[in-house]
Amino acid sequence: MKCSSKLLWSCLVVTLISGTPRLRSQSASGSSESFRTSILPLLTKAGCNSGACHGAATGQAGFKLSLLGYDPVEDYERITRELGARRVDFEHPETSLLLMKASGSLDHEGGSRLKRQSPEFQRLKNWLTRGAPFGPANLEVSSIQVGPSNLFLPALTNHAQLNVTAQLSDGSKQDVTSLALYTANDDAVAEVSKGGQVRAVGPGLTSIMVRYGGQVDAARVAIPFQPTKASNRSDFPARNVIDEHVQAELERLGVPPSPLSGDAEFLRRVTLDLTGRLPTASRVREFLAETNHPTKRELLIDQLIGTEDFVNYWTMHLADLLLLNGTGDNTAAYFNWLRGHVATNTPFDQVVRELITAQGNLTQVGPANFWLLAADPRDLSEHVGRIFLGSQIACARCHTHPADRWTQEDYHRFAAYFARIGREAGGIHLTQRGVVEHPKTGKPLSPKPLGSLGTTPDNASQEQDPRIHLAAWMTSADNPLFARTIVNRLWKWMLGRGLVEPVDDLRPTNPPTHPVLLEVLVADFKRHGFNLRHTVRTIAFSGTYQRTSHTTSGNAADTQLYSHAHLKPLVVPVFADAVAQVTGVDNVYQSYPPGTRAVQLMSPATPSTELDVLGRCLRKRSCETVRTAGGGVTLALHLINGANLQSKLQTGVALELRELSPPRIVEELYLRALGRPPEPHELSEWASLLQPANDRTELIQDLLWALLNSREFAWNH
Repeated sequence: MKCSSKLLWSCLVVTLISGTPRLRSQSASGSSESFRTSILPLLTKAGCNSGACHGAATGQAGFKLSLLGYDPVEDYERITRELGARRVDFEHPETSLLLMKASGSLDHEGGSRLKRQSPEFQRLKNWLTRGAPFGPANLEVSSIQVGPSNLFLPALTNHAQLNVTAQLSDGSKQDVTSLALYTANDDAVAEVSKGGQVRAVGPGLTSIMVRYGGQVDAARVAIPFQPTKASNRSDFPARNVIDEHVQAELERLGVPPSPLSGDAEFLRRVTLDLTGRLPTASRVREFLAETNHPTKRELLIDQLIGTEDFVNYWTMHLADLLLLNGTGDNTAAYFNWLRGHVATNTPFDQVVRELITAQGNLTQVGPANFWLLAADPRDLSEHVGRIFLGSQIACARCHTHPADRWTQEDYHRFAAYFARIGREAGGIHLTQRGVVEHPKTGKPLSPKPLGSLGTTPDNASQEQDPRIHLAAWMTSADNPLFARTIVNRLWKWMLGRGLVEPVDDLRPTNPPTHPVLLEVLVADFKRHGFNLRHTVRTIAFSGTYQRTSHTTSGNAADTQLYSHAHLKPLVVPVFADAVAQVTGVDNVYQSYPPGTRAVQLMSPATPSTELDVLGRCLRKRSCETVRTAGGGVTLALHLINGANLQSKLQTGVALELRELSPPRIVEELYLRALGRPPEPHELSEWASLLQPANDRTELIQDLLWALLNSREFAWNH
């Protein structure tokens, strides 16, 4: 091919893509010269396309690269063709701006990123010498594998080297240890060098996130709290499979478990966790007086799971998850549909299939209201990904996810499932038209499950609702995300911390604290037909759940291994109900009958100054982090001297108890508020203060106020 000087630039453009004898694309055997799989990762390793450098949204100093190399074709064109190809010099590669800037030979705001004597500099120079070939157009990194995937560093002086292998789309493999990017998820536990050497810093569990060529993986790292030694498992017999896995990890990391909770502590905890309310004083007395027998706690758990209170409380959990909001008949239809399924223990995969495929009149088809969360199919895809698949896919809206496997195409093809959802005349219906376009090409995309986790059905037609295929894929027993997400949420609701945290971020680079245990629970969940009550019962039966929250000298620093129960602040509706229950004065909610609990409210749109001050979740975004503790000055003033609380103190139980003896008063209030009898010193001190008969009512109110403002009352422990 010959070019006149007039057409020289046009020829250069063509030859850079198609290849002259000098610039031809490399074969599979020359894949080490591929821009996508070898050169671009080198620039990524050097930080050239990071968010703080040329990977920023507007680039730096007139040079823009895609963030972490998510768009290799565009990056290649910008490097080799933009501005008259001024960044490369094929005749004298060492004078190319690309190398001069990166090595610091010319002024460069980012400083020196590649030393001229380094192998990376030489590789980049050799690539330019060969005419900067792009390489095979379809060659890419299919996956990476980090080894060892589980590191155990028994002492703080220990180091270990990670090795990373890239699997390419042509079937070949490459050792990319030196070019991979490494990030420690918790550098208080372990640090990692640029070359992949891991160093122990402090005891605990963490992971090292590894990225290369648009793919991600992770290695788990464990550093023991103290030298491991053989334990006597007969001291802590396993009640079920949960205990076997948790105990094994505690032994591996040298963390002694706390003993089982006492009956009073267990009764209060499990009643709050299963029904969202406190045990009554009479129930505490009864349970403490009951003779200990092997099934005492199991019978209590089954009894609580079978109550209406369980249905009310777990309906609230799921309503929070689904962001159920609004007022009127359509909200009532949605809420009643959800509560009905909780009451009948409908398999959760069936519940989700009904929800995902719902359409019709909003007042008649309750789950159709889910599609009012957003109008844009992209926003809907983010809700569905977070809620049901434990995936935060929002980053992939603009570029490949930097910490997960999702690409822009993955994101927008997933969003295409929701492109034909129409909202007219008080209902949800399927429209004839509706597409999601790729932001780069502008071409419409057909719906497809996230990434390589599923395929588009061959028999899909314009008449068929694409959500039918989505619902079938999501709830399939083969789906690696759905069941894991639900089980992980149930675990957190019961134990205060997910096996994966955050619970909506189940990516490969954020592994569980107990991977095998999670998979065992997931398999059990599927085997029992996606039965929520079964999994909740399994967790509650375990000794892991029933441990005391009191720590020992050997496990006080543990926050991940479940050596003791986590303290869990009462969520706002439960706290409000608990105050009403202890004082004996019900809260009143507009349009609801007397005696309605806060956990029974259909929506946070129900007016309540108290719930607003306490900081209830408005269900406009995830409710995972909403707590009563730490609510600022307004909350503190409400609890100390709020009109609502003062009214309850003055008109409630204080009037009922004033004729009792001081010791009986103290005992009753402790049982009501804290679920336990007072300690001897507490009983003695308060009983002496309550001796004066003329102002006993006010003293009772003071004691009750102190209990309601205590940390012990406000937390489940």
